[in-house]
Amino acid sequence: MTREDLKNYYNTQKWIEEQKELYEEQRVRAEELKAVYIDGLPKGKNKPNYAIEELIDQLNEIIEYMKEFQKRQNEIIKYLGRMKNSTYRLILFNKYIKGDSLEQISIDLNKDYKYICNLHGYALNEFDKLKDFE
Repeated sequence: MTREDLKNYYNTQKWIEEQKELYEEQRVRAEELKAVYIDGLPKGKNKPNYAIEELIDQLNEIIEYMKEFQKRQNEIIKYLGRMKNSTYRLILFNKYIKGDSLEQISIDLNKDYKYICNLHGYALNEFDKLKDFE
């Protein structure tokens, strides 16, 4: 596992959040279509069914990604646990698992932002070295 794995995980986390938002929008649309159907207002033939089927497909896709995402998160946490330096471990955990910015991490740790940026770089280097000891 390398820093690229951390970055990919972080980006996947953002993508999943976007998908959740899209799913929520679709769910609201499907509920509106259902309301039109129940109220007896004019409707297109099978239109509510298409919207609901699309919603279910999106939900199933998100669920599959979430399963893989959780496995990946567990692997990363396991690797982070192998790091000897607890500060490095904390910085990488907060950045890549929690999604905090380096600015927020510097505030949380009550350290200078540039110092945290440097530690982040060192932490990534140490994380990359973990694969050598597998």
